[in-house]
Amino acid sequence: MQSSTPTKAFELRTSIPFSKYTGCGNDFILIDNRNQVYPSEESDLAEHLCDRQFGVGADGVILLERSDRADFVMRIFNPDGTEAEMCGNGIRCLGKFLQELGIEGTRFTIEVMGKKYPLSLHDDGSVSVSMQPAPEISWDIELSIGRKTFHVDFLDTGVPHATLSVEKLSAFDLDAIGPKIRYHEKFMPQGTNVDVYHIDESDPSLIYIRTYERGVERETMACGTGATACAIIAWTKEQIANPIRIQVASGDILEFKISGSLGRIDQIVMKGPAEFIFRGNFSI
Repeated sequence: MQSSTPTKAFELRTSIPFSKYTGCGNDFILIDNRNQVYPSEESDLAEHLCDRQFGVGADGVILLERSDRADFVMRIFNPDGTEAEMCGNGIRCLGKFLQELGIEGTRFTIEVMGKKYPLSLHDDGSVSVSMQPAPEISWDIELSIGRKTFHVDFLDTGVPHATLSVEKLSAFDLDAIGPKIRYHEKFMPQGTNVDVYHIDESDPSLIYIRTYERGVERETMACGTGATACAIIAWTKEQIANPIRIQVASGDILEFKISGSLGRIDQIVMKGPAEFIFRGNFSI
């Protein structure tokens, strides 16, 4: 029997291993790219991988890479293919991914877009990250959307966030209003993520939030930088004491401890879960 010769297309296919993790329902595809296995020329690969019908399905693709300035570099790609400046839930997942790869240690410094984030792994399975304090807050920005007027506070916690306090969180039409704030002319050209929140009347240290994510272009189960933004607003504007607990759409809790004085934040630490889901390979 004559053996057949593999086609050129078959010979060029490469299998790349990945692991899938979730941080409070915000799910990611993580790839060890220290040896540059992820093809940089495939600009739409993240879009295909994140597709929940035809790909693996995720809120983003995270690459672990080498760094000259920190222990590692983290790169994050949104489902629309754009590269994100930061992802709070994603960096916690990266911490657990380091354990999966057999990298020793419980404390690391992760570089993201040139900024350094100290990260700690805890015995209870949670991960804490020192987030970047917002350099400044733009208070009470008035937005006219249709016949309605909204007042939002705007800040950057690694990525831009417009936060809005609402009385009834579940009744707020985030699918309709979120995109209009996200693309509002006052936040262009980069646009913004949108967080709506409600402070618990009986327990002011507990805040409920929902987030419409830029790049994902829909409401997600959680957003770490969005939770950070709401924690900063609560601490600065409402003078809510530590620890501040943020309950995201998935029902999970992120805990924040903020240090500073007179409205100035010196440090903000986010602590929350990150869980392994499964691992696999995809071919390109």
